[in-house]
Amino acid sequence: MSAGHEKYRQDLETLRAFLKSKPRDLLLLEFLLQKNCTAKAILKLKVKDLFSCKENKPLPLESGSQSEWPVITASIKSSFNQLLMQSDIEKDDLLFKSRKGDNPLTATSVSRLIRTWLTKLDLLHYKGLQDLRQKLGPLTLSAPQSLEDKTGSDDRACAFAAVEHESIHQIVYKRLLENIIAGSVLPGQRLLPNTIAQQMNVSTTPVREALNRLAAKGFATHHGKRGWVASELSRIKFQEIFQLRVLLECEAIELAATRRTKKTLQELENAQHQYEQVDKDRDPVKLFEANRIFHMLAYKDAGSQMMQTIIDQLWDLSSPYYQILFRQSLVPKPTTGINHHVNIVKAIANKDPKGARYWLKEDIIKPVDFIKKLIQMYPKSIE
Repeated sequence: MSAGHEKYRQDLETLRAFLKSKPRDLLLLEFLLQKNCTAKAILKLKVKDLFSCKENKPLPLESGSQSEWPVITASIKSSFNQLLMQSDIEKDDLLFKSRKGDNPLTATSVSRLIRTWLTKLDLLHYKGLQDLRQKLGPLTLSAPQSLEDKTGSDDRACAFAAVEHESIHQIVYKRLLENIIAGSVLPGQRLLPNTIAQQMNVSTTPVREALNRLAAKGFATHHGKRGWVASELSRIKFQEIFQLRVLLECEAIELAATRRTKKTLQELENAQHQYEQVDKDRDPVKLFEANRIFHMLAYKDAGSQMMQTIIDQLWDLSSPYYQILFRQSLVPKPTTGINHHVNIVKAIANKDPKGARYWLKEDIIKPVDFIKKLIQMYPKSIE
């Protein structure tokens, strides 16, 4: 890697760190750095345009060819989710609007904003947006981090199998996730991009992208001095996540139960049967995903895409607690989940919002109580 390329990478991470507390500005930066989309089109985006976006897929715009559509990177999705959590916004709001009203930002305002960022960070060797796009834009598609990690003598070695080059970014992400869930990587353990890349027989670019995606899901954290580490579990964070889940999901299922369609009901019944089949295999990764699919279908007809998006993010944040703790349990996991699902389906079929709310709350609370017991059993794994 050339010295110039590494300097661009460091500058990008400096900008990201500076804007971390301002998710709307960070989101604007991530969009603007993509050379295949005009700033004019970006400034017309509304909040609802990103609700159905998929990671690593282009975001369709009202005008322009597909080659001009921005790609939804992991950084864009993460910044958008943070914006939803921290701001009071509506789905029809402009994503990037003037602070003095509901009008879209102008090109002049964007230029002034970029100039402010560069001035505060002493990055004035960049001449403006076009210069930033030319030098930093390509780096945003791989979501790299700023510095190469160095292997320490006290770090555990993880045996990551080499991967084929087909769908390399997705494969690396899945392999890393599987190692964390399987226990090959423990909470708090360092994740060294160079070492992982060598063991997987890939470059560091897909490894860094995977680490960024893992961070968005709550499985990894980047610390200034230690670099990347597998996320440690937090009692306080655990309580907050599940308190929010109970509040939002109970509200969502009440709304969905009164509005459910025959199609959604059929999909929900199929998801329930699939969950029962997966439960027999005792695979924590597959079981969590099957459970997630069931729950998201249960809320499908609630009529609030924003609520669904926030719930989805909370599930991302809760997955390490389910998967890591359930994997290392010395006692049988709760077996009431299937019965809860059956009763949830019955309540929704009968358009019974109170019944649906009751059984859903039971379905959330029982595993929470179980995880609390596990936290007491594994205090070293928890902050």
